[in-house]
Amino acid sequence: MLYIRMFLVMGVSLYTSRIVLSQLGAVDYGIYGVVGGIIVMLSFLNGAMSMSTVRFLSFALGKDDTERAGRIFRTAIAIHVILSLIIVLSAETLGLWFLNHYMRIPHDQLSAANMVFQCTVVSFVFAILRTPLSAVIVARERMEVFAVMGVLEVVLKLIVALSLTLLTADKLEAYALLNLATAAILTVAHLIYCRRHFPECRSIRAVYDKELFRPMTGFMSWSTIGMLSWVGKSQGCNILLNLFFGPTVNAAYGLSSQVNTAINGFVQNFTTAINPRITKTFSANDIRHTESLIIYGCKFSFYLLLIVSFPILMATEPILTFWLGDYPAYTPVFIKLVLIISQIESFNYCIGAAIRATGRVKVYEIAIGGIQLLSLPVAYILLRHAMPPQSVFVVIALLSCIALAVRLRLLKMYIPEISISGILHSVFLPSGLISAVCALLYAGYRHLELITTFNPIITIAGSMATVIILEIGIGLNGKERKSIFQTVVKRIA
Repeated sequence: MLYIRMFLVMGVSLYTSRIVLSQLGAVDYGIYGVVGGIIVMLSFLNGAMSMSTVRFLSFALGKDDTERAGRIFRTAIAIHVILSLIIVLSAETLGLWFLNHYMRIPHDQLSAANMVFQCTVVSFVFAILRTPLSAVIVARERMEVFAVMGVLEVVLKLIVALSLTLLTADKLEAYALLNLATAAILTVAHLIYCRRHFPECRSIRAVYDKELFRPMTGFMSWSTIGMLSWVGKSQGCNILLNLFFGPTVNAAYGLSSQVNTAINGFVQNFTTAINPRITKTFSANDIRHTESLIIYGCKFSFYLLLIVSFPILMATEPILTFWLGDYPAYTPVFIKLVLIISQIESFNYCIGAAIRATGRVKVYEIAIGGIQLLSLPVAYILLRHAMPPQSVFVVIALLSCIALAVRLRLLKMYIPEISISGILHSVFLPSGLISAVCALLYAGYRHLELITTFNPIITIAGSMATVIILEIGIGLNGKERKSIFQTVVKRIA
């Protein structure tokens, strides 16, 4: 069900982006992306608490302690109410000040930009209040429900995009209001389902539980650093691009983010299902099983993403032409670099889940957050010295490699029983060999200008088939090949 959701979400999301871009235009599309990005910059608190809630719930459920899970949920509600108040206060003061005094927004669109900002603030409050409910669904491993909620979200967004075609004026403001309605509907849907199916959610009142409040907020506080680093390398760089190049480049950045979000569904669906199991096996002190889940998760996260990203990398321009017709400058190179960064970061999900399962996140978040936040000052220096926009992504890629090495070192520090050499041999060696072959194929393909010779469909199909063959031949061991073969036969039969 998760992968049916994945393909549906990817296809509809890309189609929705095409409609929204054509209806709003590049400037308004860029305005919506960068103004909404101001709120995303404040969202690191919510993202950190989401990880905290899933971790604590999974740990309690791994010990089969449903009473404690209920207390965790009600404490999470209290914390998220406090977070929503902090976000609103920050947005209505610092956020508005930055928007109206420093953002490069055309003067005749400033009023619409403020409308977008206010709608995004309220939408984000709904998202905050929805987070504990979504965390329960994930911790309970109800992935079919998680998939249905994702399908509902993408269908609502498609309806919003199609609604723009019926309007003749003020489309930017209407788009913001319709997205606000979408956020409200999703929150109500999560609330109804969780109250009906999970005993820990029967009471949704906020409760201050001193025993849980302090460790959960402490975990959140350190996780905030990690989430802030993610914001810094994404929306922070988006704002830097706005300051140096204006909304048109933001439109290209927004489109690359859309593509990245769509294909990352392959990894996120997979890791959403496997990460609670990593926490549960660790809480049960089954370290060997935890290690095997890390290896399995890292390996297949990389492989699943490469199956989709490599064909896009090989035929970026024809895909963009088919998808959008005319597209903003820098969009192809932004997409290619974002895909490379995503491949590097695909290993992070399961490694990070294992570290967070230990509850010892202070050093981890400070180290990784510090590395990732370097992207902002380094990118600023490069842009000040007249470097092109794509240099921002090169900085992010290099820092992501450094951060990955640090993650592995900290994993060994926190769980000494885990074999890092085993992970390197089982995950990174085959992934590196496959990547090297793909890089040679891409270089030769571009050098010979075969993209002008072959039909893009042939290019995409051939690239996907090549990756699958490489992954089966180089990336999998005999046991994994047999397991996958048996699973496929079982599904077909």
